[in-house]
Amino acid sequence: MSDRQFLWIFGGIFAGVGAIFLAVGLGFVHHTRTFLATAVTAPGEVIALERRRSSQSSGGGTYYPVVQFQLPNGERVRFEGQVGSAPPAYQEGQRVEVLYNPEQPRSARIRSFLELWFLATLFTGMGGLFLLIGGVPLISQFRPR
Repeated sequence: MSDRQFLWIFGGIFAGVGAIFLAVGLGFVHHTRTFLATAVTAPGEVIALERRRSSQSSGGGTYYPVVQFQLPNGERVRFEGQVGSAPPAYQEGQRVEVLYNPEQPRSARIRSFLELWFLATLFTGMGGLFLLIGGVPLISQFRPR
């Protein structure tokens, strides 16, 4: 295999994976922006920490906050945070600000960078990096020799 063929394959694979990750990340950005455009805030409270063990984890697992808040009609809504951490990012009894869509209050989120933007940042950043790593060898093939 020649160097030129290797650069095309290497660049193509990295750029392709990067483009997919970037598209997924931009999808998360769009979803979060759409959610924020219609979201209403409410005070909430962390009522529990849900521990999950992964098969790769030898430690204590990852903790997800379980939050409860009240709708204007008095109904209480419980939901689990989308992002877990070890050690736990929240404590039981901790007050948090909740964002929710009035038409779908069960799809609520804690107002925090991690809950709202973590996946968008992760996928967009990784996609951009992979696209750059793969794009440089591809573009270098078009330079005059």
